[in-house]
Amino acid sequence: IRSTKFIFRVVEDHHDSQWQWSTAFEYIGLNALLAFSCSFMLFVISPAASGSGIPDVKAYLNGVESPIFKNFFTVKTFVAKVIASALGVSSGLAMGKEGPMLHAGSILAVLLGSNKWMLQQMEVAAHWGVYTYNKELRDLVAIGAACGVTTAFKAPVGGVLFAMELATRWRKDLTWRCFLACAIAIVVVRIAITVCDKNCQELKYGSLIFFKQNYPANFEQVWAVMILSVIGGYLGCLFTSFNTWICLVRKKWTKFMWARILEVVCISLFTSIVYYFLPLVGQCRDCRFPGVANCVAGDGVEFHTFAGYHCKAAGEYNDMAVLVFNPQGFKIQALFTAPAGAASEATFSLSTLALYAAIFWFLACVTYGAFIPSGLFTPSLIFGGCLGRCFAKILILMGVPNVDVGMYALLGSAAFLGGLMRMSAAMALILMEMTSSPQQLPFLMLTLVLSKQVGDQFNYGVFEHQMMLKGLAFVGIDENMAKKHKIPAKDVMTHNTRNITLYSTESAKVLEAVLDLHRDMGAFPVTEVPREGQGDQGDFLGMISRKNVNALLEQHGHEAEEIDLREKIEVSPIIIPPNMPLPFIYRIVNAEGFNYVPVIRVHGPLEGVISRQELVDVQNKKLDEHHLKEQIERMAVDIEKGRIIQSMNLTDNIHAAKFK
Repeated sequence: IRSTKFIFRVVEDHHDSQWQWSTAFEYIGLNALLAFSCSFMLFVISPAASGSGIPDVKAYLNGVESPIFKNFFTVKTFVAKVIASALGVSSGLAMGKEGPMLHAGSILAVLLGSNKWMLQQMEVAAHWGVYTYNKELRDLVAIGAACGVTTAFKAPVGGVLFAMELATRWRKDLTWRCFLACAIAIVVVRIAITVCDKNCQELKYGSLIFFKQNYPANFEQVWAVMILSVIGGYLGCLFTSFNTWICLVRKKWTKFMWARILEVVCISLFTSIVYYFLPLVGQCRDCRFPGVANCVAGDGVEFHTFAGYHCKAAGEYNDMAVLVFNPQGFKIQALFTAPAGAASEATFSLSTLALYAAIFWFLACVTYGAFIPSGLFTPSLIFGGCLGRCFAKILILMGVPNVDVGMYALLGSAAFLGGLMRMSAAMALILMEMTSSPQQLPFLMLTLVLSKQVGDQFNYGVFEHQMMLKGLAFVGIDENMAKKHKIPAKDVMTHNTRNITLYSTESAKVLEAVLDLHRDMGAFPVTEVPREGQGDQGDFLGMISRKNVNALLEQHGHEAEEIDLREKIEVSPIIIPPNMPLPFIYRIVNAEGFNYVPVIRVHGPLEGVISRQELVDVQNKKLDEHHLKEQIERMAVDIEKGRIIQSMNLTDNIHAAKFK
């Protein structure tokens, strides 16, 4: 509605120089108002709805427990997410709505699934609460995430694979439940498409779910696809590194809510000013249908090309205006389907595509992570589409025959997504189902795998970086890396010492001291009082949660000299020896969902305990070849001291080191 009823009118008024500055203020002002409304809506309803939500959902499915999730799956967050996403995308910011749709789907699944049966299942599993996780609730989150992706891209199989790659705790029964939910979701989407095909043009305008395009499979150009994969993969991982630095700088200047809202308005003003004047450097192209606003047509799709905008000759349109003023879904359709031929016949010039891609890449980097529900799927498709078309045009100039620019736009998006998100299987199916082009699946698979491998040489995916910035204890290091270092359990565990281990009977004073000393620990090991000659290591009895320790203190009073912990101890369903290799420990924690694993040499004295925190520490200190945590901490220190530019460490960061 913003595009058809306002933006197009403003652009048309801009033909007359008398209205130039007034229409500029009108365009910039409306975008800033929408951006402010988006951010203010989050502040008023639920700040937990900011961001795409995918890093948080991924951490939650991994078993992370954090105060962040307290308001993450609530009705207020759902309402804020949906309304603010619409306002944010309408403001013209370089952000997408598909990530927020995944979060909204997860919330909806949790709300609809929170019935009496599920609460009973949670009560049954509560006995093992110290060791395991809330399986039923996390299953609902995974199913909702899959349905959100299905709805955004009309990609049911891609949605299931996305949820599988997102989660580290997956089971066979969850697969068919996800398939069933996604099947129902896609039926509803297809019915909506059928109904809206002729009756609701405003909803149809620029939406990806109405997108369909077939591309040829030119297997003789595999060499070119591989080169594009390397370029796109590196630009994707470079985006992640630059955005990480932007987010660290953002933390310094946006510690107050008013500053976070003001930042969004400033980003909107800068984006709108750049967009409004960017068509001045665009090139004028010949209209294929003179006298019509939509003077270029793809396969069944017409693009609003603003005939005559900053073009003095009759029958011309501005190619930069097409990319700047059209809605995001329409831009993607233009990039993926608009025809190309000789330089004089091409829909977009090479210089226009390159300039717009560079500016859009920068704007997306700055926007992602601000106080808005911003996603990365749509910006990735737009930038990747520009990259692919630029690459295709270079191939045409080189004389390569049978080059389809739409195909390379699709593969350019795949390459960038592979380097950015590192989710090969899911992205291949999503892009194939979105475009309804199954013949491109081999190329998509090749592109995504190669671009992921390129990105892995420099850093981790953007979601892993965001989890690190938020302090979410994600356990998910590559198993091959763990095998390579040959680290046993005894080198990872927290050793059995008196300051973390409780005896079967303790005084209230000791319990309060341990709780105060270890505020982040959710449970504590309990042993028998050591016999003579055992030192501090008594026979292991089980674990007791922080909640149960507090309950015993309330029951017996804070002055009690002796409190028996046995009635609240939870017996461990599994123990491991001190020499167990680290890869097996990862499997136990991720696959089975144990949050605490006791380490015992033989049946008797406790050697130590391995929790999620110990695994995260060994990841960051010994297994992380990119030293991400160390880099982030070093940059944060420099930024805090005011060394903003120096904090990028351009001569000695991971990118510079790899190239050297």
